[in-house]
Amino acid sequence: MSDYLSATERETKEMLDSIGVKSLDELFEDVPADLKLKKLNLPAGKSQQETMEIMTALSQKNKVYDIILRGAGSYDHYIPSMVKNLSSRSEFITAYTPYQAEMSQGILQAIFEYQSMICDLTGMDVSNASVYNGANAAAEAMLMCCEKNRKTLVTFQNIRPDTLKVLKTYARRRGITVKVLPVPGGAVDLKALKCELGEETASVYIEQPNYFGLIENAEEIGKAAHEAGAKFVMGCNPIALAILKSPAECGADIAVGDAQPLGLPMAFGGPYVGYMACTNKEMRKLPGRIVGETCDHDGNRAYVLTLQAREQHIRREKAFSNICSNQAYCALVASMYMSAMGPDGMGEVAEACVSYAHYLADGLKGAGLKLKYHGDFFHEFVTESDIPADKILKALDKAGILGGLKLSKNEILWCATETLSKAAIDKAVDVVRRVK
Repeated sequence: MSDYLSATERETKEMLDSIGVKSLDELFEDVPADLKLKKLNLPAGKSQQETMEIMTALSQKNKVYDIILRGAGSYDHYIPSMVKNLSSRSEFITAYTPYQAEMSQGILQAIFEYQSMICDLTGMDVSNASVYNGANAAAEAMLMCCEKNRKTLVTFQNIRPDTLKVLKTYARRRGITVKVLPVPGGAVDLKALKCELGEETASVYIEQPNYFGLIENAEEIGKAAHEAGAKFVMGCNPIALAILKSPAECGADIAVGDAQPLGLPMAFGGPYVGYMACTNKEMRKLPGRIVGETCDHDGNRAYVLTLQAREQHIRREKAFSNICSNQAYCALVASMYMSAMGPDGMGEVAEACVSYAHYLADGLKGAGLKLKYHGDFFHEFVTESDIPADKILKALDKAGILGGLKLSKNEILWCATETLSKAAIDKAVDVVRRVK
């Protein structure tokens, strides 16, 4: 079995002859000699067969769980086979950035359909396509909201920890203050929020559901933000939006989130895709690409890149955002998932998540655990117990079950999606019940 070569010696010679140089080294003659490596200490190359054997051996070190009860931002959902098969077609996985509209009609239409579906899901006027992940989307929304005299973001301790870290990282070099309010009861305390809002507040950011799985009173939070002259940003689980009020119905100015639940596998944490949608008023501040529908010279339907006010190829070194092209591919996968499922299918998935999560919560309470927070929840919830979390999770691991995420010595964040079954949940609960 031969190794893969990008170009033969003949092809390389023809290329060099056509540009008038004698060797590949001449292409780098402008690079100072003292900057060039004299030799690379690389091991001998491997054949394809040897490489496959090495990679297979490495993959066998992974532990595959039959039952997954963990979420915390990366969720195990069933991905229809059509999504995997269609998204693997060569015209999608080899397509690069769609800047030449006349050459990229298929990709541009796919992006347009994604934007349209995100707008349907969020109720917002405009969507981009897209940013790196949900945390990145939240940070970009924060930048959209800041003005000369308003540079404070108010958020809460019940948002995803990775999102909070990214918000603080973005804010650090831009003179933005991130004010994080405590949540003793797990959800936002409306009275405490109102006390913290002021003339310097640029935006209020919440997650729906929040990191602990609770459903927030988003409408009232949005009203409080607007009364203080601030923008309201919601970070939403897209599956939950199939049955919850949309960000638009809650008065949000910007809706963001991670679209990983929409057909993207967990895949060790990426690549994911962050969706962003907003009202028409905020449209010109959106990062990334916005594709629009128009007509060509002959009156036929056509697609173009309508707005890219903040991108690197438009503003160069003054750009606010630098979004790479692989995000368009992840957005394509998400649009295929939404197309395959449809509104009814996504609603059924969301309802199954709620049903299984509540069944799991009831089972764990019967096994001796207590719910830490009280209130409506979607598909995640937190338990506490006198039994150490490590002991519970170790017992589940031994039974081939990935338990929830340990939050503290005695607290666990659990998650249930439509991929579970009653029998799977009963098995997990039985394991927990036996832990002493």
